[in-house]
Amino acid sequence: ERLLGREGAPEASADEHQKATGGGYYIEFRVAQIGAYGHSYVVYGNGGRQNYADLHPMGGYAVMALGHVLPVPANTQWDPDVLKLPVTSRYRRSLTAEQYRKLLAAVNSAKANKAPYWNAVTNNCNHFIGELAQAVGLKVPGSFQVSYSFVPALKELNGGGSEGASKTSGERRAAAARRALFRLCSSRRH
Repeated sequence: ERLLGREGAPEASADEHQKATGGGYYIEFRVAQIGAYGHSYVVYGNGGRQNYADLHPMGGYAVMALGHVLPVPANTQWDPDVLKLPVTSRYRRSLTAEQYRKLLAAVNSAKANKAPYWNAVTNNCNHFIGELAQAVGLKVPGSFQVSYSFVPALKELNGGGSEGASKTSGERRAAAARRALFRLCSSRRH
């Protein structure tokens, strides 16, 4: 069975990847710098080929604004313009062949959904990448946070991974934002 890659073209199965490259499977969770929230997406593959996956609302900023109240149409078709945005944080994990098979199944299941929706609270890009993280056996933080803090929290919850142990400036900003939000929420309770 063939799987769909980044442009809907057939992608080699996990076994074919293994034979062609000798392994090297990975997933990298990223946050693109855009707006007040950021945008979470994943890069996955093996040493040679990169694939991308995300969930985003369709129809521009007006539809996204409406998506803060109601579910709006979404898309899992990769937009290469996302790669033009600066990456504020990332979390990369090596995967076994079995984990990679599970990841491919989760990505293809999401892409097979003919009517995906986006909602800022109930089904956003963090929910999407969180499902992919769970598919490969990672712990997932609560999705009700901005992307700038979601990916660093995912990294922290899962021990930080072996790659890129030092924090980026985006991760330091996200940690500072989480602390400020916690202080704000705590002060409103009293």
